[in-house]
Amino acid sequence: MDPLRTALAAGKKVAVLMGGASPEREVSLKSGSAMLAALERRGCPPIAIDPASGRDLPGMLLEQNVAVAVLALHGTGGEDGTIQGLLELMRIPYTGSFVGASALCMNKILTKRVLRDAGLPTPLWEEHLLDPERFQAERIESALTLPCFVKPMSTGSSVGIQRATDAATLRTAVIEAARANGTGTTRVLVEQEIQGTEITLSLFNDTPLPLVEIRPHTGFYDYQAKYLSGQTRYLIPPEHLGPEPLERAKAAGMAAGQVTGCRGLYRVDMIVDATGIPWILEINTLPGMTATSLAPKAAAAHGWSFEELVERILLSAGLETCPAAW
Repeated sequence: MDPLRTALAAGKKVAVLMGGASPEREVSLKSGSAMLAALERRGCPPIAIDPASGRDLPGMLLEQNVAVAVLALHGTGGEDGTIQGLLELMRIPYTGSFVGASALCMNKILTKRVLRDAGLPTPLWEEHLLDPERFQAERIESALTLPCFVKPMSTGSSVGIQRATDAATLRTAVIEAARANGTGTTRVLVEQEIQGTEITLSLFNDTPLPLVEIRPHTGFYDYQAKYLSGQTRYLIPPEHLGPEPLERAKAAGMAAGQVTGCRGLYRVDMIVDATGIPWILEINTLPGMTATSLAPKAAAAHGWSFEELVERILLSAGLETCPAAW
């Protein structure tokens, strides 16, 4: 009998952690609900636990006799290493990247520094550290060429991201991005816009899944384009790139996962410019698992059903100190 069936036979439970208190709560609830249903269909009935329920999370995990935690959390408090650290201390195996990679990749600025130091292409950027009310557009305009993208340091799902085309929209975007940070910090990333084809590479451990080309019907790939059905075209395989740029993108995405220490299911977002260079934008250590999410689309193109993908995620659970702990 495999470790999962042994644990279930002993009365232990699989818990899907979902919801949370980040700005991405609603997306997390959708991801978690989809994963709950998939595990039910695979004959492994889980329970749902919401860390933002107001109850003591360690107490709930102990009370429910949780054997393994499937993480469907997005954003701060769930994707940033904090939940992962708690589960490590409680010796409860969990899915996704471990503490260090989770904390690193949630911080867009630190991620870009690691990518740059590893020699991987990532767009030029400036970071804003001061009170947003004292923001000076001139400093950023001297380093970057408008238009550019303004991003909170530590949110996902495109929450708080805006495109700035002049000094006025740049200032407004910086102020709003600082307020959108899930950590209370005013640190903001201002990133050079790269013109090109937007693609994403999902990986499961060392297995790259098919690349997906992202074509929003209007504007850029923002929150609305991600989560409203019909707002974006997803092309598998990408139709606007040749074999060589696609191979370069796959290699860059795999290298990004290796240098940041990611594991389980994760996703690397990129823009491929007209010369074929894949510019790495960010890494998502707990990608969305909703009906419009990219990683499940890539897995389906690879031949994995949604249920099989979720089961693979469950079976990959471990602890950083002992990956095969359960």
